[in-house]
Amino acid sequence: MQDNGIKAPTTYRYPSVGACIYCGATSGRLTEEHIIPKGLGGTLVLPEASCDTCAKITSLFELHVMRGFMDRGRQAMGIKGRKQHKRPKETALTQTFIQLDESLFEQEVSVDQAIRVMHLPVLPLPGFLDPLHPPRPDAEQVDIVALDTIQFGTDQFQAIRPHSAVGVQIKDRMAIWDFVRLLAKIAHGYHVATRGMFPLEESPLVPIILGTRRDARNWIGCIAEHPLPSDRPALHLLNEDILEGDDQSECVAVRIKLFATQGTATYVLASRIYEIAPG
Repeated sequence: MQDNGIKAPTTYRYPSVGACIYCGATSGRLTEEHIIPKGLGGTLVLPEASCDTCAKITSLFELHVMRGFMDRGRQAMGIKGRKQHKRPKETALTQTFIQLDESLFEQEVSVDQAIRVMHLPVLPLPGFLDPLHPPRPDAEQVDIVALDTIQFGTDQFQAIRPHSAVGVQIKDRMAIWDFVRLLAKIAHGYHVATRGMFPLEESPLVPIILGTRRDARNWIGCIAEHPLPSDRPALHLLNEDILEGDDQSECVAVRIKLFATQGTATYVLASRIYEIAPG
C-alpha cells in the first residue's frame, strides 16, 4: 500500500474523524474505515469514520466485489480479509479447456497447476475531464472500454499442455456498479484522510456510494495522461490533484492505481467540487 508516494507496509491510522464521512452523523457508534478494503490488502485506516447505517451499505457492495470477480485473485496473492480464517482453503479448481476444434471440456486441476486471473475494468475518461462528453444528469450507464487481466500461478502453456488443449476459457460475472461504488468509497475516504471533512453536498461521490444517485459516468473513469508510477514496491497507489475550472470552481481529483506493479489502469475520480472564495 502506498500513500502519496510513502510506503506503508503496516497499518497506518489517521487521526479520528469523529463523524460519519458519508452522512455526517456524530452521535451513536462510529466504526473505523479502511480506505482501501482490508480484503484488498489496504493498510490506511480512518478511525471513527462510519455510522452503522452507512457501514451496512458500504459493506454490502464491498462484499459483492471481494467475494465476486476479485476473489480468486485475492486468494492467489494470499490477501486475507477480516473473515478469511473461516473459509476452507482451496486445493483444486475446475478449469474449462479449449480444444483444437474449439470444443470445450472441464477438468479438475490442482490449484498450483491452474490458471487464475483477475479482471479489472477499464473505464472511459470521466465527464468532468472530457470536454466532448461533459457531465449530464442522465449519465447513468457505466461503460467498459477494456479489461486489464492479471494472471497468477502457472502460465497458460504449462497449464494446457498436459490436457492437449489450445487454450483456457475463464468467465467472470463482474459486479460493475458495485466496483464503481467501491472506487468512489476509496477516493472519498482518501480525500477525508488527507484533507479533512468538508460539506458533503460538495461531494459528487457520496450519493453514488450510498446508492441515491447513479451518474458515476460523470465523476469516475480512467485517465491515460500522467498515470501514477507502477515501478514502486507498493500494492496500490493513491494520489490527488486540485483542478481549477473556468467558472471560479475547483475540483479535487483522486487517482487510484490498484495492484500497481501489474501495470493496471489509473482510475480518476472527482471527490469534491466547490466554488473558490473571492479574494
